[in-house]
Amino acid sequence: MSKFYDGHPYPSAAGYVREKSGKRCLVHKIAIGVFFVLTVTLAAGTVAYRAAAAEEITSGDITAGAASADTETPQTESEDISADVLLPEIFEVSLNMIYPNESPKKVQLKNSLRDLLAVGSEKEAAKMIGAAMAGERKKSMAYIGYYCRRALPYVNGGLGERAGFLSWFLSGYGKFGVVILSKEGIDKVMATGRRRGEFWRFVEDGKVPSNKLDRIYPSSDAFYIPFAAGEVFILDIIGSDSGEASLWKVLPGGINKKTWSAGNWEREITVRGDRLY
Repeated sequence: MSKFYDGHPYPSAAGYVREKSGKRCLVHKIAIGVFFVLTVTLAAGTVAYRAAAAEEITSGDITAGAASADTETPQTESEDISADVLLPEIFEVSLNMIYPNESPKKVQLKNSLRDLLAVGSEKEAAKMIGAAMAGERKKSMAYIGYYCRRALPYVNGGLGERAGFLSWFLSGYGKFGVVILSKEGIDKVMATGRRRGEFWRFVEDGKVPSNKLDRIYPSSDAFYIPFAAGEVFILDIIGSDSGEASLWKVLPGGINKKTWSAGNWEREITVRGDRLY
């Protein structure tokens, strides 16, 4: 009768299997531990990276904000500086003649003039000066002569440029005109009404006359003679050999110019205030 062995048929092999199985479990535990360490390290690195990125973005925003502030400051200063820029002399003088003292009206008019001149609308600015002057001086014809003698020398250029500015001015002032006669080439000038009554008189410097015969305003280089729209009068002119004589008839929005060569001549000129030519 044979014997049966109830254990492993190969005892040494069974021991080997148990040893091998134990080593396999140890490897698994080590692998799990390494994986856990790597996971924790990676997570910590991600948090640190995100924090650094956030700090960089915040720093960039602050830097951009500072740069923006630096950019805006000079712009504000530029605006402040431009607000203090003086008007051309003719406008400064005219403004002070309208409003001798500081007032809200003066500030408002000055700002309006500055805005027009900033876009090149000198014509509209001169017209605005004329309208303001007419309101303050009750459309006085005598005051036009005073204004011409007092303010027009501040126009850049010669008598032709003064005539151009005056034409714009009269567009705002009202229905008046002005004859500008150069002193160059003129020995003598006289003026009278169309019926040749009394000769008009010369107005002393610095005065706004009330007498209707005080009509001729002499300056250093010209004679200014204001007239009402539709008025007709006569000029008697005697020339000289000192140069070419020039006459400008200035109406609102238009100018008619005549010239005569140097010489000892006489002219009788009828000025019609109802038309340009």
